[in-house]
Amino acid sequence: MATCNTTIQMYLTTVFAIVILLAASQATEARFTSLCAKTAYPTLCQPLVKGPNPRRATHNTIRALEAKTKLAITSSARFKHGNPTVAICYATLVDASFNLVNARKSIRQRNVMSLKMFLTAAVSDYGVCVNGFIDSHQVNTVQNAVDELRKIGTNCLLLATLIR
Repeated sequence: MATCNTTIQMYLTTVFAIVILLAASQATEARFTSLCAKTAYPTLCQPLVKGPNPRRATHNTIRALEAKTKLAITSSARFKHGNPTVAICYATLVDASFNLVNARKSIRQRNVMSLKMFLTAAVSDYGVCVNGFIDSHQVNTVQNAVDELRKIGTNCLLLATLIR
């Protein structure tokens, strides 16, 4: 009889432990999902955010923005000589790249105020570029890339506000 009670207790303990692990896993997943759910463009956020930590999510997003901005700079450099709108966009992308480097430094230094300032400047740079294309009635690959950068930058700025 004692063996039966011990077996039942072990079984219940195991079931209880599994329930606790599942609940903790769902809570972590809910927090992760809620980070991207708060952003303006959650579908662009989800591939970049790999957990519930807003600081790490912001850092990963900045790194992705840096890489994509470098690609956009390379693309716009090819077309800047024949198109003044692309030339202006090229200059603002270079400025955005500078701001992202400083934002990454700020996050490492735990300086949230500077982080937000540099991210705001980068998003503004992307916006200047997009607005230039809209004003000149142009649609091209550079404009499409920069519009995506603006959206990811907006998400990144919101993630930065969640850092405590």
